[in-house]
Amino acid sequence: MIHIDASIPSGRITVLSADNPADIRLEIPTDANSFYRGWYYFRSSGVRGQKCTYRLMNAGGFPDRPGFENPWMDTGPLASYDGIRWFRVPATFDGKVYSFEHQAESDICYYAPFAPYPAERDQKLIASLQGSPLVRVRTLGHSAQGRPIDLLTVGVESSEKKACWVIARQHPSETQGGFFIEGMLERLLDSNDPVARTLLEKATFHIVPNMNPDGSANGFFRTNTLGVDLNREWGAPSLDRSPEVCVVRGAMEQIGVDFCIDCHADPGLSCNFVWPSQNVPTWHAGRASQFDHFERAWAAASPEYGYGEPYPGGVPENADLSMAWNWVGNRFPDSLSVLLEQPYKDTRRAPVPETGWSPQRAARFGATFLNGLHGVVDHLRSQAEA
Repeated sequence: MIHIDASIPSGRITVLSADNPADIRLEIPTDANSFYRGWYYFRSSGVRGQKCTYRLMNAGGFPDRPGFENPWMDTGPLASYDGIRWFRVPATFDGKVYSFEHQAESDICYYAPFAPYPAERDQKLIASLQGSPLVRVRTLGHSAQGRPIDLLTVGVESSEKKACWVIARQHPSETQGGFFIEGMLERLLDSNDPVARTLLEKATFHIVPNMNPDGSANGFFRTNTLGVDLNREWGAPSLDRSPEVCVVRGAMEQIGVDFCIDCHADPGLSCNFVWPSQNVPTWHAGRASQFDHFERAWAAASPEYGYGEPYPGGVPENADLSMAWNWVGNRFPDSLSVLLEQPYKDTRRAPVPETGWSPQRAARFGATFLNGLHGVVDHLRSQAEA
């Protein structure tokens, strides 16, 4: 007998019917106060050697967006037998139903649009850093459900050093940011890496690996447990609606920001897209020059960087200051604040059909990010100089 379970860390699915392996019917729940449907994660048991067809009956839920691909087209789910090694399964989409067929080699198989990054992995990452004299961990506050919002500070703080911020996973399904940060930290703490050593001489890193631990734990797509999209709260966060943003924004005000990268992912992209807070009221030509140094250095280090990718649908005429990267870029006029969108699908420039975009590729991309920062760090104006 086949069993479909979502009662696993970050799990999310509704089972309509699993009696027939050739016609397993599922639905994707929406977040509270949201019509978007995008995150599912479940395990199938009793499937070894059985040819199973899975149908997500209510896929879709994304509005047409100029410059973006349909999120359900030209991609399949990631599958894994052990939760560590993931591979891509082909799928089809008819405009509403997303279907894939798979004959598992093990009794249990896991499926998701991208590899989950559950809460225990967050805690394992933080615990693994405790032995480094370069790392300090501070709990800034707590989420709506009482989970800690942790800040990692890497390097010795000094008013003469640049304050570089890395935040990720405001949208909990965008787990790519967790793997990105893992790869970045592994390289940053490698004393044999000259780029890492040089950066730590010139900058201090302030890293929030998970801005939305409630959403991650509950398997939400874009919101916290109150149904709030945290990346629309930066203009006026409150402890009642968005305590996660409140405490991180407060730390930025206290410490200052010279550089910030806000790590996201988008299911409608087939590239890694990076863009500065170009059209905020405090934007000036000097920041365009900073971004040029940054992206040229990162693109030179990694073919995965989407150099020259246009803003999908065109750059908005007015910046939305409720979004993190825009709020930071406007609040700290001499800082460079950028948005990163990783794909769920494969990339056009350097495709790997067996996996598409994967945790391993996201981690390697995080490591090469340090080259981009190295290319701009001398061009950033520290808060002490501002």
